[in-house]
Amino acid sequence: MIYDLLLAGASIPPASLAEALAEAVRTEGADVDVADRDGDQSQRDWAAPVLCGYIRLRGDLSLALDIYVEDALVNEAPPEPELARRLAAALGVPVLYPAEEDLPPSAYWLATSSGHSVRARLLSSDDEPPVHVIDAVEEEVPSLPRATIEVLPEVLDREPIPTPLSDTVLATLPPGATASAEGQVHCYLRVWERLTHRLASNWAPSDRYRADLFHRDLEARDSLERVVPELGEEHADALRDAVTRLDQTFSEHTVPKPTQDNVEAAPWWQNRVPRHMPW
Repeated sequence: MIYDLLLAGASIPPASLAEALAEAVRTEGADVDVADRDGDQSQRDWAAPVLCGYIRLRGDLSLALDIYVEDALVNEAPPEPELARRLAAALGVPVLYPAEEDLPPSAYWLATSSGHSVRARLLSSDDEPPVHVIDAVEEEVPSLPRATIEVLPEVLDREPIPTPLSDTVLATLPPGATASAEGQVHCYLRVWERLTHRLASNWAPSDRYRADLFHRDLEARDSLERVVPELGEEHADALRDAVTRLDQTFSEHTVPKPTQDNVEAAPWWQNRVPRHMPW
């Protein structure tokens, strides 16, 4: 099994890393070979059931690890998240491992020394070699005091949320260029349906959201009000019906703002807030 992990914090000596890997993989006396990938490779024990090469990094990260575990020669080759958590606990430093494939490259999971995982955003400079910064985490990590604590919007925007009404209505509408009325409707209608689904499901699947994204989604509804009339009547009627149905869901799961904006100037949806605030 192959693992790609990143260590944050102080650099770990190779002997300490080998000891922690033996504990994390639970090799029970099997050899663990750890070596600098840029160093002399001639003395490596290539027959060891656990092989680890490392590269030194700059910034908030200290080491990049590529680990190979020969499944047949150890008692257990754990999944990558579990190995990261065990290694973080053994070393006492955060260990990062890649997030899901459909997320941006900056999205990572970070295993803390206390043994649980939080989402994190990792940024890298254009320097050579690059400087790495853990820009944000979704929960406080004491060893990363400079990281912003926030729910990552790039993760929320890629949560799998069905949009069956939009899919049905938009199937008959040409996609058009991104900036065209057709292209904008394809985008904004799905944004609006995703929000109404979140509201109706009490913010599933993650049980949370951000106020700035909620207001962004309201602006998508503003845009629908503007662009739907620009389409021919062949499509506009079906779109208006879809928007009305989504508006009804939105209305059922929101309440009027305690202090409303200028009611005459603002559309009605801008003067409503969720019944249950997820932020």
